[in-house]
Amino acid sequence: MRPVGARAITLLFLSGTLACGAVKRVHECERVIATVNEGLSELYLQVPDAGASPAAYSAIADGYAALGRKLDELAPSDTALAKAVTSYRELTQRAAENSRAYGQALSKPARSRKQRREKEAQLSRLRADAQSDVSRETQAVRKLNGVCHPQ
Repeated sequence: MRPVGARAITLLFLSGTLACGAVKRVHECERVIATVNEGLSELYLQVPDAGASPAAYSAIADGYAALGRKLDELAPSDTALAKAVTSYRELTQRAAENSRAYGQALSKPARSRKQRREKEAQLSRLRADAQSDVSRETQAVRKLNGVCHPQ
């Protein structure tokens, strides 16, 4: 029987360490995915259709802000996952700010034609920002999926 060499022990140690890192990433990914899905589910249950309700847009903003806080608490140790979470976190912050601004713009009284035009222009800009955030969200989700489910 041959004695186990230092190389074999080092290789065994490194393979065990790498496997632990992969397992840790899987658990961190599961927490991130569960947090995002839970936060969005709560948001959609609370406000299925905001319509023209300023209060509904305020509730949406609060929901995105809460999701952002939950994402901040996760602090994944995996660098790639941390970057992907940061991207998604920035998106939740923008969504909260835009939702709050939209609700405030909706609640502003517009008595004159000029005020109505200005209000509608502001609402249009905010809707356009929200549309661009939808594509940003798609990219952020792709980034999360790429880290958590590499092909």
